[in-house]
Amino acid sequence: MKKDFRISHDRFSFLWLAIGTLILLFSNGTPVPAAAWFGPIFMLRFLRGAKPVAGLIIGYFVNAGIFFFQWFPAFQDAGVMFSLYTAVFGLLVFLPYVADRLISPRVKGFVSTLVFPAAWVTVEFLSQLYLPLGTFFNLAYTQSTNLPLLQLMSITGLWGVSFLVTWFSSVVNFVWERGFDLKTSWKGTAIYAFILAAVLLGGGLRLAYFRPTGDTVRVSVLTTDIDEEPLPDDATPEYADLVAGTWSESMKQDIQRKMDEMNADLFERARVEAQAGSKIITFSEFNAQTLSDTEERVLGQAKTLAREEGIYLAFLLEVTEPDISKRQDSSIFWVNKSVMITPEGEIAYQYVKHNLLIGPETEHTVRGDRDIQFVDTPYGRLASVICLDMEYPAFMRLAALKDVDIILSGAIDGTEATNGNPLHSIMASYRTIESGFSLARAGYYGQNIAADYQGRILALANHYTAGQRTISAWLPTKGVKTIYSRFGDYFPIMSCVFLLLVYILPGISAVIAKQNVPKERNNRAVYQAHIVIE
Repeated sequence: MKKDFRISHDRFSFLWLAIGTLILLFSNGTPVPAAAWFGPIFMLRFLRGAKPVAGLIIGYFVNAGIFFFQWFPAFQDAGVMFSLYTAVFGLLVFLPYVADRLISPRVKGFVSTLVFPAAWVTVEFLSQLYLPLGTFFNLAYTQSTNLPLLQLMSITGLWGVSFLVTWFSSVVNFVWERGFDLKTSWKGTAIYAFILAAVLLGGGLRLAYFRPTGDTVRVSVLTTDIDEEPLPDDATPEYADLVAGTWSESMKQDIQRKMDEMNADLFERARVEAQAGSKIITFSEFNAQTLSDTEERVLGQAKTLAREEGIYLAFLLEVTEPDISKRQDSSIFWVNKSVMITPEGEIAYQYVKHNLLIGPETEHTVRGDRDIQFVDTPYGRLASVICLDMEYPAFMRLAALKDVDIILSGAIDGTEATNGNPLHSIMASYRTIESGFSLARAGYYGQNIAADYQGRILALANHYTAGQRTISAWLPTKGVKTIYSRFGDYFPIMSCVFLLLVYILPGISAVIAKQNVPKERNNRAVYQAHIVIE
């Protein structure tokens, strides 16, 4: 008879909780990559060894506290809203542990190790479908320094990385529960080790032998060198007047003057980059700005620059409508868009941001269509997106389905008070591996980066440490097709289905078994009666 190694009281459970908590504090936010692999080992060990109700309650509050510690520095200006984030996302981070505690005992053998990673991927996938910020808190982003591992995303999307990392914790617990006796656990351990080795080796081979070749183009990314923002902070009376549409003429003139100064800085530096050989230039979000009455003038300046220097200019422009009588909706006064201007000085398209940030942007900004526009050029097919768009893999997959070669993006990665979030730009670079395009991205209060379609960072400048907030890089003019870009989110869907099946099937089997018992007894009685008659 096989011994059931799982779920039993562990007198050291609170020790495992303490160790797990200490490690998990550094597993995300500003992550130590190894912490994401080792922290869940001890959290799982605690929950499997503690009493169910008490363990789950304690586990939730501990994980909510961990989430708060990890992310408060990046969201400190969110105020009370971040407390709500902590309550909700703390629960979401904890749900995979709950699923493991409740479901894994119902599953026999090594297959039980799949419950925790499948639950993790399921929660991450469903969260980004229905909650703001997309994949922002996804565990896979903690592994940004492990480029061979990240090549898995070209097959599974970032979900495969989360699965592999969390599966490690589950496998270690599988071995731990068997007293680290490899005689009873070597087969499962070998399966995981083989898969992990294959992923790392395959990723390494892709990077070494299938690196980008062929033509490249010089691309420049600019963030303003002017630190004073033209628009008032949303906590000021001036901002309240903007919402109400009651700005005075002198206020409008002062704001437009500040906007013009920032625009002039960008245009001047863009001209320098063009004369240095850049054929494609893009700016950051919330840098080039104008009031609606002067939009045509500012666009004219951008067209002149593109025509005189012979460049493709992905001109991110924030348009503000201060006059409430000119608004289609009294509460909507911003248009956040990327205007693609050709070397002929013509507008190829105007992309309006689709994925809006919860808060003032959602409340006061026009939402664009769920579509990605592009232009064909001698340097490949170019497309533009803005900021949060890149936290949604399925949205960015639209670019891959249109065979886009280079994505040009701008973002605001925080505020001056929070010192931004450099990880935000690294998150965006994950889309290159998933969907097979290269990326040039400007990050206001974050980082400017350029990356090829295998996720290599070719250029990077931090907003706070760079002497000048400009980068240039030679990007491939042709992208590649990936399995993920063609088949999409099949991996998290498979994880959802697996989790559902392992939860339902044991119950169905039990019902069938109960129904068969009387039938077997009746058959036995008939057989015995038949013998007596004979």
